[in-house]
Amino acid sequence: MTAQLFATLAAAVPLIVLGLLVLRSGVPLGVSAWGIAGVAAVLALTVFSLPPEWLLLAVAKGAWTGIWILLLVIPALLLFQVAESSTALARLTDELGSTAPTPARRLLLLGWVFPSFLQGVAGFGTPVVMAAPMLARSGVPPVAAVAAVLVGYHWSVTFGSMGSSFFVAAATAQLTGAELAAFAVRSALLLAVHGLAAGLLLLRRVPGSWTGVLPQALTIAAVMGVTLVATVAVQPALGSTAAGLAGLCAAFVLLPTDESSHAWRPLLLAAAPYLLLTGLVVVAFGVPVVRDIVEQVPAVAPSFPRTEAAFGHVNPAVDALQPFRPLLHAGVYLVIAAGFAALLYRRVGWWPAGTGAAIRTSWRTRSATVATSLLGLTVLASVMVDAGMIEVLAQALSAALGVVYIAVAPAVGALGTILTGSTTASNALLAPLQAAAAVRLDVAETALLAGQTVGGNVGNAWTPINAVVAAAAAGAAGQEGAILRSAAPDVALLLLLAVVGTIALALFG
Repeated sequence: MTAQLFATLAAAVPLIVLGLLVLRSGVPLGVSAWGIAGVAAVLALTVFSLPPEWLLLAVAKGAWTGIWILLLVIPALLLFQVAESSTALARLTDELGSTAPTPARRLLLLGWVFPSFLQGVAGFGTPVVMAAPMLARSGVPPVAAVAAVLVGYHWSVTFGSMGSSFFVAAATAQLTGAELAAFAVRSALLLAVHGLAAGLLLLRRVPGSWTGVLPQALTIAAVMGVTLVATVAVQPALGSTAAGLAGLCAAFVLLPTDESSHAWRPLLLAAAPYLLLTGLVVVAFGVPVVRDIVEQVPAVAPSFPRTEAAFGHVNPAVDALQPFRPLLHAGVYLVIAAGFAALLYRRVGWWPAGTGAAIRTSWRTRSATVATSLLGLTVLASVMVDAGMIEVLAQALSAALGVVYIAVAPAVGALGTILTGSTTASNALLAPLQAAAAVRLDVAETALLAGQTVGGNVGNAWTPINAVVAAAAAGAAGQEGAILRSAAPDVALLLLLAVVGTIALALFG
């Protein structure tokens, strides 16, 4: 066995073992990620000859990347927890239930638009846990309800949870400046098409729905898609939040019939913090005069020296890794929105006794779980990148598949999500691989990275972890296999669409 072949097999070990641990053993993702990070560190020191002091630098890079993203995710969880623990979110769901009186309209609203909005503001399983039971209560069989939601909201994952999946991919692939902007827009364009496809696939589940509600579905898809692309061009963290909010507004105009009944006041009050958040971020990031002012606040960013590993792998020096700009980081505005939400919901009487304690308890628990997993994954990815493991794997794949790898890139992203249960995890592990393969194939890195994250979104609709969580919430526990079978035809079509989109970006974009 040649040294290069042995190195390739060794480099694949962390990814394979992580997938097996998460998929088959039921070990929590955070525990698995840190354990495999340890395995990767041992391989880095031995097979890939990364000196101990440079291994520590790799760990520091990964930890800083994870912290930067957590400064988005943890405030986002706080805002969601305020809405959930008060009665704001419950009131919003009540209004939704009375808006769409026909099966096709309910499926579009509760299986497509509403969970996409939830993914923007919360993510982490919230869309399926909340929307699938609502669909089931409206008369849709539980298995079909879960499958519909998994397919319906998949397109919103990358830019959901304040863009955590997007930022993980961009950070671990070490994109900066123009590359970051191109990655955001290219991904949004593909995902806008997937948003339309998701709505049409849900309509296919209701016989006779095409003529009755197709124009409304196309209009809502256009509103969400245009909003997504326009928003990520300004601030990727708000992409799915803004698109989902626009979709909800369009749905409230287009989906009701003479039989519908809803009140605008509860809807607007529940959505007010998210409207404020969107307005603050658009002004801070998109108004030149304001942006010039907030850019005066100094950025915080660590620097790292040039390092080397075996097989000629070199990590260039980094002057400022993932700069944290306090007023150009959506985390600050999320905290403001969460505070505004608490004050507003108290004032209008949506604050039952014990709400404050419930928020603190749930927020701490969710934040700790997310932080453990995210930091473990970003450290693992950084160690693999700096040791040259990702470069070795990319070289092997590009040599074996050649230009065909472009078509395989979305499937790689989907497989990563299916195994780990998370597009964020898939992007953390595989975005560096996709970027390295793109360099090897002489195509734009942002094209394969867009294929990676869109494929990851598709995999999100067919991951066993999501199926288990959603099935338990919707009253279909033990029927996870039936859920995955119900979603499989749609997932296959969506993956094919991702392949076509990725090829188009790589060859013509």
